[in-house]
Amino acid sequence: MAEHDELRDRLRNCPNLPSSPAVANRLIQLMESTSPDVEEIVQVLSRDSALTAKILQLANSSFFPYKCQVTTLPKAAILIGFNGILATALSFTLVRHFRNEGSTGLDLDLFWRRSLLVASACRAIGDICGQKKPEELFLAGLIQDIGMLALDRLNPDLYHSEGLNQTLHAEVVAYEQEKLGVTHALVGSWLLTDWNFPSKICMAVQLSDEPQLFPDSDGPEKFYNCVGFATTLVGLIITNASDETFLAQVDLAESSLGIDPFAFAQILRKLKDIVQESEKLFEMNSHSDANLFQLTEQARTVLSRRHVPLANQLDALFLQNAIPGPG
Repeated sequence: MAEHDELRDRLRNCPNLPSSPAVANRLIQLMESTSPDVEEIVQVLSRDSALTAKILQLANSSFFPYKCQVTTLPKAAILIGFNGILATALSFTLVRHFRNEGSTGLDLDLFWRRSLLVASACRAIGDICGQKKPEELFLAGLIQDIGMLALDRLNPDLYHSEGLNQTLHAEVVAYEQEKLGVTHALVGSWLLTDWNFPSKICMAVQLSDEPQLFPDSDGPEKFYNCVGFATTLVGLIITNASDETFLAQVDLAESSLGIDPFAFAQILRKLKDIVQESEKLFEMNSHSDANLFQLTEQARTVLSRRHVPLANQLDALFLQNAIPGPG
């Protein structure tokens, strides 16, 4: 559409638009390679001591339970996998770069909180669904709202509206559509495409706010569904959703990802650990302990009521290393 072309040109020529840093550009090129060069990966990462430290911290975290301490990048690359280490390094690079950017109307605290939660949810969902590249899912989840940063810089007054509740993500999407005729998901996909990101990640970002997910599939649609469902799940966490809304998402998970109610509960259980580990790695605080505790208690109650035979299994799942309540 002509109006979309005009907006895209404005974004490309916007002097305030965040740009992909040089290290990120090289990491993207290496991700696109069919056979990444190990020595070059290590060389690129070694130029940045802070990034090297983060990669080693990840390799020695609970994400990768390895008996011996990992002290070198080549060992970390073998443990995490080449695509995994590239996706993880790119995540750290982009977050560090963009967190230094200022904002006007956009609530940056909420933005980064939501980004970290969606990324963590992507990984939890991917683990349960058997996705082979959970780090790429984490990256896609972390940057699925990057279009909001771009729009905020293009139009500093866009999100500065007293009537807009940024906590309600669906309201933000509807507001963007009304004001611009386009949403941040498509804008983010444009931005990442211009930066030569892998097409799978660009498409996952573009589809991340779609209300309807693809029917259950083992193709690339499953990757897109993981990201889309993660954004929906995080909406439940942030807004303390009603029982009816919660059950609707359980049904959505089953139809789009083949996740049964117990597997859905396992995602919530796994999410708590992933959020905690991600907060340490990215030095952020999602302030979600109380929300996660409330959601898991809601899951145990509502799912046990609907699926009585699961009651004992759900009790065992959530009582094991139970999430502490607020305070």
